[in-house]
Amino acid sequence: MQRDTRLDPARFRNIMGHYPTGVTVVTALDHDGRPVGLTANSVTSVSLQPPLVLVCVSERSSSLGAILRAGAFAVNVLGANGAATAVRFAETETARRFEGIPYTVEEGGGPVLEGVVAWLACTVYRTFEAGDHLILVGRVHGGSAAGGDPLLFFQGRYGRLDP
Repeated sequence: MQRDTRLDPARFRNIMGHYPTGVTVVTALDHDGRPVGLTANSVTSVSLQPPLVLVCVSERSSSLGAILRAGAFAVNVLGANGAATAVRFAETETARRFEGIPYTVEEGGGPVLEGVVAWLACTVYRTFEAGDHLILVGRVHGGSAAGGDPLLFFQGRYGRLDP
């Protein structure tokens, strides 16, 4: 049996879709104090000392500039019932993403969405260009975990843990 090793973008996306991830909404405040945000599933811890997290953001993201200018952001870990929120922050026009979404703003971070299972407040520590994305490394200076089951993303679909 021969293996097909060609790797166009669609095939690469399909292969990576076999790796389940959590789902987050990364948020910040723009220069006028308005909230911006995007859905991200490429998020991981990097270091415990100092506490660092990384987020991969498309260079085409309408929220990226505001995050970089703010120098601070929040990572909101969505709960199992958060699929509509994930879709909203991935597909809705930037200016309307926060309509009707309750949030608080943590000092030195971005908006924390009501009802998330966990959140982190971060300042931009480093950035790295990587293909069509920018890797943001954030230094974590606050956060909390309320608990609950997380929202998962697998093979292009949202789901939940089934213990």
